[in-house]
Amino acid sequence: MVSASESASDSGSSYDEKTTLVAEDEIVSVIGETSALLIDKDVKARTTNKKEYGALNENDTQFSDEFKGNEYQYHAAEIEAALANGQIPWTQEEERTVLRKTDLRVMILACVMFFSLDLDRSNIQQVVSSDFLLDTNMSTNDYNVGQSLFLIFFLSLEVPSQLMNKRFGPDRWLPTIMIAWGIVSTIQVLINARPFFLFTRAALGFCQGGFVSGLAFYVSSFYKSDELSIRLSWIWATQAGTNVISALLASAILLMQDVGSLKNWQWLLLLEGLLTTGIGIATFFLIPSLKKPGIAGIFTPREAAILRARVEHDDPSKKNQSNKDVGKGQSPKQIAGSVFNALTDRYLVPLFILGYISFIPSVTMRYYFPINMRFLMFDTTTINLLIIPYAAVNIFWTTTFSRLSDRYRTKWLFVVLAAIWVFPNLIFLQFLPYSASRWWRFASYTWVLGYPYCQPIIVSWVSANSNDPDKRALAQSIYNISVQLGNLTAANIYMESDAPYYHRGNYILLALNLASMALAISIRTYYARENNRRDRIWSKMTELEQQEYRNGAANEKGNNRLDFRFRI
Repeated sequence: MVSASESASDSGSSYDEKTTLVAEDEIVSVIGETSALLIDKDVKARTTNKKEYGALNENDTQFSDEFKGNEYQYHAAEIEAALANGQIPWTQEEERTVLRKTDLRVMILACVMFFSLDLDRSNIQQVVSSDFLLDTNMSTNDYNVGQSLFLIFFLSLEVPSQLMNKRFGPDRWLPTIMIAWGIVSTIQVLINARPFFLFTRAALGFCQGGFVSGLAFYVSSFYKSDELSIRLSWIWATQAGTNVISALLASAILLMQDVGSLKNWQWLLLLEGLLTTGIGIATFFLIPSLKKPGIAGIFTPREAAILRARVEHDDPSKKNQSNKDVGKGQSPKQIAGSVFNALTDRYLVPLFILGYISFIPSVTMRYYFPINMRFLMFDTTTINLLIIPYAAVNIFWTTTFSRLSDRYRTKWLFVVLAAIWVFPNLIFLQFLPYSASRWWRFASYTWVLGYPYCQPIIVSWVSANSNDPDKRALAQSIYNISVQLGNLTAANIYMESDAPYYHRGNYILLALNLASMALAISIRTYYARENNRRDRIWSKMTELEQQEYRNGAANEKGNNRLDFRFRI
């Protein structure tokens, strides 16, 4: 059978002909018997070229004995055969229906999962506004040590957690670690001194490490490359929403004085810990798995086959992304080699660096927003309420930029535009007179913090340009480590000696902001030149040489393949 990659060669993606759209053991035995039926003249007359849509009507063909009782296998084989002949065997309406159901079934749950992560890792910030440190006989230095331990374990578990995520599958691994951190968060109610506090912070970082990149890897399995940025933006918009919700929850719960034998901060940790544990348990039963033919009850067998085929047709490297047997039995040396290859991939390293520097200006200002607002003489309640405006602006523009990035299939431009958004506001804040109204400073902070957060765009950029399921998983972990290291750097930009206006720190932020613009433009140029170089080599090859290359004659893999083109 002709490989479906020939019909996708214009996207430049590599394709493994030995891998089918569903597990080989499910359909390989029947493909040969059904191919002739599926591509007969009558079917060809009803399916047009790849730019048009024409669904195969299952009523025109009879189920063979091999397909009895397994309608999903029938549709998977039907779609595979049609794609191999350059035909798109589903209608636009069918694709819209599948996409809508995927959003309802996958993305809503993904956002709830991310909500539980952010709720448990940030509630300590609300806790310390109570008598927590006094009740536990701890100092702010003890608190800082605990936060550092959390970050150390969070970062160190990024790659190991992603390896486990790939090995056991996101449908098992993600709910498992959600329940684990929910339990840890709940037992924080027992904190009575420094040792147990440090233990729980380290344990929480240990359990949550790798979840963000694992969730991004999971979501990427369900969407085409030009649909991913906007979906990931919904997840990071959830983070902004969680900041508002957690602040409101904390304000209400911390009013609980002398309720039972627990203090108000204990009630906060207990209730939010139980909530996230419940979300983790529910996720075990609700999370769809692309590995399973049925995927989820909301999809018909044909829709399940279309869902899987459309993603793999767009990016054939995702064919094995849900296959947990790939990479099974690798030795520690082989695993270390895979990690090293992802870490040193010359096409992805620029994106890792971009993730490190891009968000430092906004993160620095977010860390110091409460401190600066307090300096401007706003009271505690007002400061919590002042979070809402920038969170709302951030949600709107983050989703808008991500949607435009998908629509125009462009990554670099919107990363640059996000940096340009921040630059004039930093300039305005830097040269604002000391005598200016505090509301001008608040407005400047709000506009910077409300900028289009381009994290979803860069994550989808990393995913699209990995072109290998194992490298994609590891690259997303390494990228997230880069971002977290940037957050650590951001916490040390504004120094006490530079307070209260932090002019020296603002100059550093301006320099990093300009550097992120220059780097994004450089990455665009780098990818364009590499694509042109590959085009020249590919055009000089005969059709036979190109076919042999696709069949595996070359040693190149992943994004090193001559028939792969980088997304720009």
